[in-house]
Amino acid sequence: MRFSARGLILAVLISLAGAYVGAFAAGRIALEYAPPLPSGTEAEQLSAAAFPGLRVFGGGEAEAIEPFGDGEGVRYGSVAYWVKHTEATRDVATYSAGVRDRLAAAGWRIHDFAVSAPEPMVDGGAEYQAGFWATRPGLILNFSDYYWTERPSYDSPGAAAFDLWRVPPSWSTGLSWAGAVAGGLVALLLTWWVARTAGRARPFVAGAAVVAIVFLLPSTLRPGGESPGDSPWWGGFYYLGYGPALLSAWIAGLILVVTIAQTRPVRAALSFGATQVRRWPKTAVAAVVLVALAFTLPGLLRQNGVSGGAADCRPTGLPAEAPAAETRTSKHVKIFVNNAATEQERALIDAAIFRSRSGSLGELIWQPDSAGFRETYCAGAPIPEDAVAALPYYFDVELGNPAYLPALTEEVTGLAGVLAVHRAP
Repeated sequence: MRFSARGLILAVLISLAGAYVGAFAAGRIALEYAPPLPSGTEAEQLSAAAFPGLRVFGGGEAEAIEPFGDGEGVRYGSVAYWVKHTEATRDVATYSAGVRDRLAAAGWRIHDFAVSAPEPMVDGGAEYQAGFWATRPGLILNFSDYYWTERPSYDSPGAAAFDLWRVPPSWSTGLSWAGAVAGGLVALLLTWWVARTAGRARPFVAGAAVVAIVFLLPSTLRPGGESPGDSPWWGGFYYLGYGPALLSAWIAGLILVVTIAQTRPVRAALSFGATQVRRWPKTAVAAVVLVALAFTLPGLLRQNGVSGGAADCRPTGLPAEAPAAETRTSKHVKIFVNNAATEQERALIDAAIFRSRSGSLGELIWQPDSAGFRETYCAGAPIPEDAVAALPYYFDVELGNPAYLPALTEEVTGLAGVLAVHRAP
């Protein structure tokens, strides 16, 4: 079969797009095989080198990738280690230089050590900051010591901290190139097969292929990183390019479906099905309605509290905490507070959640008819009106890492109004 010049150009573009997607897929797979972050004795030695003699919070393991704090793109999954300020850490220049020297002695390669000039803050006081980043095989560390002066007692004055993340395995570059070759070849073979098989649908699939390539372009825009080496080259697939790339995949799937529909066996089967529908139209409509109900009705019932909870639910106070085995790796935490707590007491709890550096700021869940409240107290079922007055409200917090729970618990425990801290499944 002969190709026109336009067909050859389109085939080359499709092959390049396939190579790009193949390289992304291979690089993403390789990241799953990066060695784990330091744990146990190794993590203790690292934190002791950075913060000798101080109580260190944080640590743990991290996902392969995670979103940036501002939601713009993704970075390699990281964990934080931090200490509350002491007289020594408030001298940010001197303390940061000491951390730099101790890590260098432990085998880390130091980059870009800098001490910033003090900057005045809008609501009074000043910010003092120093930091650097460091590398060793398989790991990148980003350290900063920042101190905010003239903060009220309930606010955070900053911290000395570092983020730690893995870099992809050394063989990931080779695997990405192999993925590019494989992706390009697969795309080229599919293009050849579609060109031979599409028949009368060939103009449609050619136009759809051009649209699919165009929709793939935003994924090539890599969002900026916050630190050197903190994000993958394929981050655009998870940021601006995510939706367009997904649409591109759907279009590619549609091209394959349309092409398969042009084959003789499929056309015969479709013709037979159309004949049966024309013969028994009411039966066909009933079957479609039953399938639609089977997919949508259970969700609607759960959403409206018709099913999913105990009919005799009558809570009288704090719910039972889930077994530790079910919540050991959970990031979801509920801080239960007395429903009679004053607005100021709740504000101080909010401030403590922020001060802990452990995760989200927390949302106060207090409406008895809300999905979260019903799920917490009655497994999704409606809560009897006469039971509502005895039920505590709770702050819903998402930890940055399961290992950050001790920092959160320490900050909120003992505050007026706080009744319990439960890790939820």
